[in-house]
Amino acid sequence: MNEELKMIRDRLPDGMTKRGKVYYAQFRHKGRLIRKRLSADFGVAKSMLRDMRGRIERNDWGLIDNEASWDEVTKAFLDNARQTIRDIDQVRRTIKLFEKFRPVKTIKQITMTYATGYRDWRLAQRVGHKGRGDFVSPRTVNRELGTLKTMLNKAVAWGLIGSNPLARLKPLRNDNPVKQRRALAVEEVEALFEVSPEYLRNVWRFFMITGMRRNEVVGLRWEDIDFERRTVTVSASRAKSHKAREIPIDDHMMEVLHRLKKEAAQRKPVPAKRAAQSEQQLRNFSRDHVFVNQANSPWRNNLLRAFYFYCRRAGIMDAKRRGAVDLHSLRVTFTSLAIEHGASPRAIQSILGHSTLGLTMGIYAKATDRSKRDAVAALPFASITAPPHVLKLVTPAQKASVPEAYANSVVGS
Repeated sequence: MNEELKMIRDRLPDGMTKRGKVYYAQFRHKGRLIRKRLSADFGVAKSMLRDMRGRIERNDWGLIDNEASWDEVTKAFLDNARQTIRDIDQVRRTIKLFEKFRPVKTIKQITMTYATGYRDWRLAQRVGHKGRGDFVSPRTVNRELGTLKTMLNKAVAWGLIGSNPLARLKPLRNDNPVKQRRALAVEEVEALFEVSPEYLRNVWRFFMITGMRRNEVVGLRWEDIDFERRTVTVSASRAKSHKAREIPIDDHMMEVLHRLKKEAAQRKPVPAKRAAQSEQQLRNFSRDHVFVNQANSPWRNNLLRAFYFYCRRAGIMDAKRRGAVDLHSLRVTFTSLAIEHGASPRAIQSILGHSTLGLTMGIYAKATDRSKRDAVAALPFASITAPPHVLKLVTPAQKASVPEAYANSVVGS
């Protein structure tokens, strides 16, 4: 066997190794180890190694071109993004949008004309359920093209291409102001709980007692729940700060989680009407995720649609796309109600995973329009009438009015 391995090594070209059935490039260039998967086909691997070394040599002389394949660059970017970017699924979806707009074989095809054509194509599309919502916003298009520019910058840094053809691309003008989210009032929380079905009420409540972000809750698995210590751990891979944190869970929510875990063991894929949908639901089916939709699949964008729907039923104002109320408002609600009822800002900072106390207090200060109106109304010579969506802030004296299922978590935290 050793002789056979020696024979294989002897016939491999310099800079190539084999592991199992796959050939790899492995050599040093100017002291830096370069290692890359090539192919399981020896002929293809040799050709790829030759091209790879040729590009590196041309790069040394400033002659590297943009002939690298789209697949090679996107694969390298996704491999790196898996370790450095929190929402890798969003990156994948963005790359698929570029491929849907116009199939790309080499980076040479990415030009300013490609970018402007993509912008026109995206701005003409609608979002929302079945494409019946608003047109895609310039902000969204800028974010998508920003991902492409980042990928091309990385490819230049890695020596895959010679230059970023979109380096001078300017973002579209965007007159939409940055969204100012508001906290829900106690009455609104109570109304939302009342109109929502139990499986969603559990999700809303979990948001508001933990202050977790949407991606953190959607991706939560049973392994993240410590039933003995009664805590939930937000893993570093899902945390925006890339730092793990631990959050205590109240008694009522622990009872709910115990019940949901027993039910999770009995989950089964829900059959769909169409074969294609059935296959997709089977792929997405999960017993590992804490919160799932009625198809027993992890929640995705459909959770936001459900939130808007039940907010409207509860009479909550401005719960819509680009409105002041969305799922992140539940995190703002946690912050506002907890601090309003005497919780330690430092403790809230730790729960939210903020790097500084200023971020936490900034959320509290900007959470609602009510505190500013109360400040103006406090002047002896002023009077102010709030619009219907601006409800009165809850005070410690009104502590008893907080919904019982929620009060255990945020009052006196």
